[in-house]
Amino acid sequence: MNAVLLLARSRHDDDDTSNSNKTTCPLPPTSPEIVPIVGNLTFHSLATIITGACAVFSFLVIAVLVGLHAFNYTNRIQQRQVIRIVLLVPWVSFFCFLTVWQEEAGEYLLGSLDFGCAVALSAFLLLMCDYVLASPDGYHELLEKGMTPSDDTKGKAWFKRAWYMVLQFIPTSLIIWAATCITLATDTYCAASNKPHFAHIWITVFKTLVTTWAVIADLKMYGMQKAVLKPQKMLLKFAAFKGIIGLNALQTFIINILVGAKTLHPTSHLSYDDIRVALPSLILGLEMPLFAILICLAFPASPYYKSHATGDDSDDENNTQVTPAAGPFVAIFEALNITDLLSCFVRGPMRLVKEQQWGIRRQQSWSLASPAAEGGRMKSVRNVEAEERDGERRERRHRRKGSQTREMRRSRG
Repeated sequence: MNAVLLLARSRHDDDDTSNSNKTTCPLPPTSPEIVPIVGNLTFHSLATIITGACAVFSFLVIAVLVGLHAFNYTNRIQQRQVIRIVLLVPWVSFFCFLTVWQEEAGEYLLGSLDFGCAVALSAFLLLMCDYVLASPDGYHELLEKGMTPSDDTKGKAWFKRAWYMVLQFIPTSLIIWAATCITLATDTYCAASNKPHFAHIWITVFKTLVTTWAVIADLKMYGMQKAVLKPQKMLLKFAAFKGIIGLNALQTFIINILVGAKTLHPTSHLSYDDIRVALPSLILGLEMPLFAILICLAFPASPYYKSHATGDDSDDENNTQVTPAAGPFVAIFEALNITDLLSCFVRGPMRLVKEQQWGIRRQQSWSLASPAAEGGRMKSVRNVEAEERDGERRERRHRRKGSQTREMRRSRG
C-alpha cells in the first residue's frame, strides 16, 4: 500500500515538474569569469567603443546629407520625406550604441528600431506619391490607377488600402515596443523560449505580420506606378534604408540558431548577454557607416540645388533658378514633425494627397520623374490647375459610365 502511494506521489511530482518547466523561463547559461580580450578591455568595453565610433561616423555623414537638403530646401514636399528617411541611420546607430553600452537593458531598447523603420516606410510611401503627383497628369494617375467602368471605387480603394497597411506600422510598432517592455518587466517575455506561455513568440509573430504588410504595401505602390517611379531608382532607395532592419532580423535569427545549437556559448571573453544582446547590435552598428554612404548615393541633394540644370549647362535658357522654400531650421522641424502622417488616421489619406498636390502646385515644383518633359521649365500654376480640372472631368465621366453599366446589369437581371 505504501509502495502504491509512493509511486502515485512520484508521478504527481513528475507532472508538477513538467508543468513547471512549461511555465518557467530557462535560466541563461552561466559563463566563467570574464577576462579582458584586448589589453585591459573586455569584449563589452571594446564593443561599446567600436559601436560608438561607428555611430559618430554615421552621424557625421548623415548630418552632411541633411545639411545639403536643408540649405537647398527648394522642394519641401519631397525633401521633407527624404530627410525623414535618411534620419533612420543615426536613429539606428544611436540605439545600437545604447544597446551595447547598457546590454542589461538592451532588450528594452530593441523596439526603437521598428518604430524608426515604421516612420521611414510611411515617409517612403508619401515620397512615391509626391513623385507621381509631380509627373504630368499625376493626380489622375495616382488616384484612378486600376479604376474600371463597372466600379469607380476600385481605383481609390487600392490606394487607401496601401496607405493604411503602411501607416498601421507606426502605432503598432509603439504597441509592440510597450508590450515588450511590460512583459520583460513582469518576467513573462522570455526571449530564450518559444513556448506559447511566454510573450516572446506572440510578439515576434505579430511584429513579423505588421512589418510584412507595410513592406508589401510599399512594393505594391511601386509596382502600380513603376513607369513613373523607375527613373527615380526607387528600389535602390528602398533597399538603402529597409536593408538596415532586414539585415538585423537575418543576423539576429542566425545568432539565435547558433546559440540554440550551442555553437555560440558563453566563454571567458563573452557572457550570455554579450552574445544574445550586444553581438547583434554590434554587427548592425558596424554596418551603419556603409548604409550611411549608400543612403547618400540613393538620396542625393543635387536635384534640389538652387540652380537646377535641366539641360545643357552652358545654355542659360535650360537652367532653372530655384529659390529655397524655407530655411534649414524650418526644413529640419518639418521633417521631425510627423503629424501629417498621423493625421491620416483621422482625416484619411485622400485629404493628405490633396494637400500634397496643393503644395506642389503652390511651390511650382518641377517634375523629377521626367525633367525634360516640359523642356526644362516648371509647370505654371495655371497649367497644373487645368490638368486637375481635366482629371475631375474624366472622373465624372468615368462614374457616369460606371453607373450606366450597373443600371444595364440590373435591367438585364
